[in-house]
Amino acid sequence: MMKVDWDGVFEGERPEDMPELPPPEVKEDLSPYKEFQIRPEPQNRFKSSLAKEIISNVLHDNLNGKKYSDHNPGELTKHLANSIRINLEGQIYGRYKLIVQVILGEHKGAGIKSGVRCLWDPECDTYVTERFINRDVPPLPVLA
Repeated sequence: MMKVDWDGVFEGERPEDMPELPPPEVKEDLSPYKEFQIRPEPQNRFKSSLAKEIISNVLHDNLNGKKYSDHNPGELTKHLANSIRINLEGQIYGRYKLIVQVILGEHKGAGIKSGVRCLWDPECDTYVTERFINRDVPPLPVLA
């Protein structure tokens, strides 16, 4: 190893005998990390219209012509959320994380307010809402 006189370095001078450092050794192929993308390609973006259609179909298939019973609404909301999620997973690009929220309530003139906070990328994250109302089943907003 070459000995370097560091006295000149601290005074702003560079010694002529400064050793050359070897280039860093690459021990593994890092190309997959260079190609990693956080955002989806434009053709793989979330399609809100397709999601809304799927949600509407699931709601109509499961609720049309049914009478509302408040006996066990938790099971109904869980079943609807799982059905929507399963149908969306088959049609939506695989790298999306889907969050399905089903809110079930009675239609007696009062309103309902709901809020959600999340980390959001406005260029590729989005949401869909759908509402199902019939005479026997209360309004049902769905967020995915």
